[in-house]
Parts: sequence; structure tokens; C-alpha cells
Amino acid sequence: MKKLIVAIAATLVSSWALAHNCPNEMKAIDAKLPGAQLSAENMSKVKDLRAKGEQLHKEGKHTESMAALAEAKKLLGM
Repeated sequence: MKKLIVAIAATLVSSWALAHNCPNEMKAIDAKLPGAQLSAENMSKVKDLRAKGEQLHKEGKHTESMAALAEAKKLLGM
């Protein structure tokens, strides 16, 4: 029973930590965007992924948000 409680607590804490990291990822993307040397297509993709990440964060879908933000960062070379 203790192991189950610890597992549940660990899941909740990791979700909470992940949820609070989304804004930091968005800030990092926002900081990099003005000087980014990307094609118009990739710039559009980055902006769309960043917006999608923010929307998913607001919906409480933090894992999906982090995935979208990670893809945006990848396109930015971060």
C-alpha cells in the first residue's frame, strides 16, 4: 500500500513540475524568435507550435504542451 501511495504522489509531483515548466519553455521560445534565421515556413510552424503549446497548457494537457514546445525549440535549434 505504501508503494502505491508513493507512486501516486510521485506522479502528481512530476505532473505539477511539468505543468509549471511550460511557461518557461514558452518564454525561451519567445526570447529566441526575434533573432531566429528561419524560412517563412519554419517560422510559421514555430509560431503555430508555440501557440498550440500554450493552448494545451491552459487546457491542463501538459505532456502534450511540452511535446509541442519541444518541437518548436527543435526547429529553432535550441
